[in-house]
Amino acid sequence: MISNSQTSHLDSIDSFLAMEIFSRAQQLEAQGREVIHLEFGEPDFSAPESAAESIRKSMEINDAGYTFSQGLEGLRNEIAKKYLRDYGVDILPEQVLVSNGSSLLLYLSVCLLAPPGSEVILTDPAYACYANAIRLAGAKPVFVKLHHEDGFQLNVSELKKQVTKKTKAILINSPMNPTGVVFSEEVMQSLAELDIPVISDEIYADLSFEDQPHSFLSYSPQTVAINGFSKSFAMTGWRLGYMITPEEWMPAADRLHQNLMISATEFVQEAGAAVLQKSTAYCEQMKAEFNRRRLFVLERMSELGMELGYTPTGAFYVLYKYRDSGKSSLDLCHEVLEKTGVAIAPGRDFGSAAEGYIRISYAQSMENIERALTKLAESKLLTS
Repeated sequence: MISNSQTSHLDSIDSFLAMEIFSRAQQLEAQGREVIHLEFGEPDFSAPESAAESIRKSMEINDAGYTFSQGLEGLRNEIAKKYLRDYGVDILPEQVLVSNGSSLLLYLSVCLLAPPGSEVILTDPAYACYANAIRLAGAKPVFVKLHHEDGFQLNVSELKKQVTKKTKAILINSPMNPTGVVFSEEVMQSLAELDIPVISDEIYADLSFEDQPHSFLSYSPQTVAINGFSKSFAMTGWRLGYMITPEEWMPAADRLHQNLMISATEFVQEAGAAVLQKSTAYCEQMKAEFNRRRLFVLERMSELGMELGYTPTGAFYVLYKYRDSGKSSLDLCHEVLEKTGVAIAPGRDFGSAAEGYIRISYAQSMENIERALTKLAESKLLTS
């Protein structure tokens, strides 16, 4: 007999609530309603032309076979060059493993460092999938709260209180989703001094607007750095990510990857190498535009009586604390969508500490951002 009890072991895996908002938004659009999408962190730019050019060449020669499981040597060489050029970190191509997107690598990183029954410390709020990846790996997520009054900076003294004999890793994300905060150099140095392996999600590293972009590898070699092409290269659907580990950890990581994925798609890897070689100027233009939008959002929200109370300096998100604390963030986001046609993400998606907040993504055109913020302010749903 088939029943849902057969999948009950996955009941602890939460849904991605932003997808619920997106699904309803699609229904409204199918009915002829206009929706402004600020619920996802998906750049509104096209992928660099060098990526498309590379794919066209690959298709002409039908270049789509298995590759070495760690990834094409040419791409891993380019990644090593990038980390030296952009972050001042000297790594070997042998330390790089390429996969189809960074999400699988997050799960793989937890499996690599945290045996079943152990603990991984992460922030609250944090990206929605982190805690689920830890649970799927059989480990336990342990949360350290980030405080609005501290500008959502990580308090390492509070984190230390969560360290136990079962702690095997710390998972961080800077610049951060959902707050847009870049952790300070003091925070990073204090984390390194704990002498605990760190999984550093660096997918937004290049989108640091007021400080020099950096990698946690600058602070500690006991690091699994995860990065990819989705955000700063506007290649979300291309599904190309990579991880960097100490050489001593790579054989185990590679064995896991062979069993889970075999290898990343060959022609997408070739496109990644082409982008790293040829598209620096294009990506810098995107970064400048994201920063222009960030500054506009901060100024416009202040003018509309929607002060953030902190300053995000990276990624392309702001986390706003709405007034009606008695209303759940999911219910509020549904109400906002129905009444204004603006899709935003509920804070609850990112942890219990983000309940009472909504996340706004400015990975949209300036025109749409302006219209959306005006609609939100005029509705008074967030401010009364």
